[in-house]
Amino acid sequence: MSIAGRNVVITGATGDIGLAVTSRLLAQGAHVFAVDLNSETLEKLRHDSSGNGVLETHVADVTDAAQVREYANRAYSLWGPIDGFVNNAGIQTPVRPIVEFPEDDFDRVIAVNVRGVFLGMKYVLPHMRDGGSVVNMSSALGVVGGAGIVAYVASKHAIIGMTKTAALEQGSRGIRVNAAAPGPIAGKMTFKLAEEVFAGTSKSFAETVPLGRHGTPEDVAGLVMYLLSDDSSYATGTTHAVDGGFTTA
Repeated sequence: MSIAGRNVVITGATGDIGLAVTSRLLAQGAHVFAVDLNSETLEKLRHDSSGNGVLETHVADVTDAAQVREYANRAYSLWGPIDGFVNNAGIQTPVRPIVEFPEDDFDRVIAVNVRGVFLGMKYVLPHMRDGGSVVNMSSALGVVGGAGIVAYVASKHAIIGMTKTAALEQGSRGIRVNAAAPGPIAGKMTFKLAEEVFAGTSKSFAETVPLGRHGTPEDVAGLVMYLLSDDSSYATGTTHAVDGGFTTA
């Protein structure tokens, strides 16, 4: 699964999953172009990074077309054709039923999770080498429903649809486009959601999966590495669960 020397762009690079993927890429010697909205966490990433790879960071809002175009152009100008793209940036909102869900929160989630993924592919794909790989970050909640989180569920379903569409469009170039679908992954987003979903109880999402534990960001990173590598050379347009069995029930 070696990707040494390959040029990989990742958005949402300083979140829990983003950090795990970036660390794995650097450890394997990739050239990593890390994009995030938070300049402070990007600076910390630069300070803490290690491995045989090369790291460049870039501050950008993935909902802004001009900024997305800029990060795609800069990544290409630095190292040439892009080999891999991890379309990972995403957000969640407070838990509310549909009839009470704030319209502004809905629009914000769709802007980041859907528009951001769309813009990423729109501007990165022209700079990708033939035979490259895109990994769009969906969710187990892109396969099933989830009460109280309509915007997040809608956005992650949309990512799977966009993934299938892009795979059909890019197949003639040998570019593979797949979606990763994590379940309850230990980290800030999952724990914050659990506080609301299980308020007043001692339950956690770990009790909702057959394996009986939260996943780790490293579990997701392992899947992403596989999808970026030549070991998945005949996989495209598919959604790959890493959810401890959450979606099998």
